[in-house]
Amino acid sequence: MKKATLLLALCLIVLLTLPVAGAAIDAVGRGVTVLVDGAAPESFSNAYITDEGVTMVPLRALAEALGFSVRWDQETRTVSVISGPADAARSAVVVLDPGHGGLSTGAGYGGAAEKDLNLSIASQAAALLEEAGLTVYMTRSGDEDVDLYERTVMAAEWEADLFVSVHCNASVIYPDAEGIYTAAFSEDTPGWTLAETLRETMMAATGAGDMGTEARPNLAVLRTAAMPAALVECGYMSTPAELEKLVQPDYQAKLARGIADGVLAYLEQESAPGRILE
Repeated sequence: MKKATLLLALCLIVLLTLPVAGAAIDAVGRGVTVLVDGAAPESFSNAYITDEGVTMVPLRALAEALGFSVRWDQETRTVSVISGPADAARSAVVVLDPGHGGLSTGAGYGGAAEKDLNLSIASQAAALLEEAGLTVYMTRSGDEDVDLYERTVMAAEWEADLFVSVHCNASVIYPDAEGIYTAAFSEDTPGWTLAETLRETMMAATGAGDMGTEARPNLAVLRTAAMPAALVECGYMSTPAELEKLVQPDYQAKLARGIADGVLAYLEQESAPGRILE
């Protein structure tokens, strides 16, 4: 079956007109018990009947009870109901690594510290991925020091399916450099595909320029990762015009959307028929 896309209606609630005989009104007079294969799932506990006789049931609860999966797109405010249960991509474990932290501030320009930008962007990307149904861990959730090698150790302990390190760039050679740059351990690894996918989706989400994807086997988080890993550079803090964008909440949200889109696109590609997640 093809994907069925429905517009969001009243906080992810779908309108279903059910025969009154199929619903039991509780003592309050508005609640309704919905049975699925003879059982009343707890997720349907807030279902109710309107004055017009329409039964209101949470969309996600209904879809999942019937064996479907649901995806929510915040940008377009669209709910997608997909035939069949959630696929491997939706049960993946993702680790986002906000670069630097604590005493390691990273690049600093115009009063902005890279560590703060990295954390803001990664936190927003994590929220988007969690909304999409993934399990997400972050190597830091505040301004603390995290050893470079400990970051991938944590990812391995969490049994991550992939690892994305989030940074902002700087250049002392090219004062006008702008755009999205990504890196992976080498071109012959799944991380390279992940890095290129992230670069494309981040550019699409932000309209930023293209600084390419590069093999960086010398980077600790790429060299020691036991799962597909990529590093993203969200823009050049050393270029005043790009720094002006990087410090804006709206632009950070676009970067986060690009990262989330890239992770989802990679996972869906790798979990397609005939492909197995690394």
